[in-house]
Amino acid sequence: MMTRLPGASIAALTVAALILAMPALCAPVLQQMAQSGATELVIYTGSSKAVVRQQSAVRLSEGANTVGFEWATDSLDAASIRLHGGEALTVGEVSRPAGQARTLQWSVVAPQAGNYALTTSFLLSGLKWSADYRLVRSPQWPAAMLSGWITVSNESGLDLQNVRASLVLGRSGAGADGIEQAVFPIPELRELPRGASVRAVFLRPIELPVWTIHRIDAEAAPERVAKLLEVQPPTEGALARTSLPSGPMSVLDPGGVVRTTLSYEPGESFEVALGNERDITVKRRLLERKKSDVQFDRVGQVSGLDTTERYEVAVRSHLGEAIEVEMLETVLATWEIKADAPYVLEDGTAELRLGLPARGESVVQFTIIKHSGTRIPK
Repeated sequence: MMTRLPGASIAALTVAALILAMPALCAPVLQQMAQSGATELVIYTGSSKAVVRQQSAVRLSEGANTVGFEWATDSLDAASIRLHGGEALTVGEVSRPAGQARTLQWSVVAPQAGNYALTTSFLLSGLKWSADYRLVRSPQWPAAMLSGWITVSNESGLDLQNVRASLVLGRSGAGADGIEQAVFPIPELRELPRGASVRAVFLRPIELPVWTIHRIDAEAAPERVAKLLEVQPPTEGALARTSLPSGPMSVLDPGGVVRTTLSYEPGESFEVALGNERDITVKRRLLERKKSDVQFDRVGQVSGLDTTERYEVAVRSHLGEAIEVEMLETVLATWEIKADAPYVLEDGTAELRLGLPARGESVVQFTIIKHSGTRIPK
């Protein structure tokens, strides 16, 4: 007669050893396992399924044994289940008992009777996660501290206990094909019951260089100065090689708290909008607009012309320190710009640099020539 005893500590999940090395006339007995060990949980940002490795101890007889694995949730990927016995044990082929859709068995050969450590690994869906961040800036130094949290919700149907969790930036197996990965341990995530959500730190505070940018964007807000924080990524370590998952970010600046979204790629600086700079005013005037070099086609219709626009921008600061303001002007490929301030022309935008003294004013004039029709340079 077969005796079934209680299984491992993870609810709805049983790993047991069926001892076959018994006298021929004696029925095999399903042995009770020892208390389960740690459950390793690996969450990959590039995959919808997490990797679970559960460690257990089982008593085996010398020679051939049968080890069975049972589960009671559709969140577990049956095709991914593997049994690992270490160097001392020989694990044979897997089989599925007739009529038992959620049970797998392996033949395991032990060199002698005793307790052995077994590891069962599988892919588990139903673990929902999201990331959020905090960027803290201090006026005392040109740097800010970036920290990250992950919130994991367990909708898998399994109670995950005695957990050792980690977050991997990338997908499962990516490291083997040359794609960079970064592993972040999550020591605070120790228990994850069914239906629960746990928030824990995955990115410890890391110092990133920052500096403040004052910008006038003629396309978006021609008479306002936007204040931005440019954040430089590190040149070494995990964040120099891998992306971070996007998520909401709180920016703690001496001027207040700003809510935004972090979008981070390695090697690329990113900007955080801090709002408008109230201590700087802008007055923009169109001094002149005229048309010239008008050309006509054979029937007397206008086929091309130049439109010249001359502007003056006066910027006054009430700040107690000198700063530099960057002005962004749209200058298409068929246009020209002439300015009395240094500028860089790239990708349809001219960036002018304007030095602004403490509690002072600076004025810049520039001219944009718009070519159209047959006046477009070849």
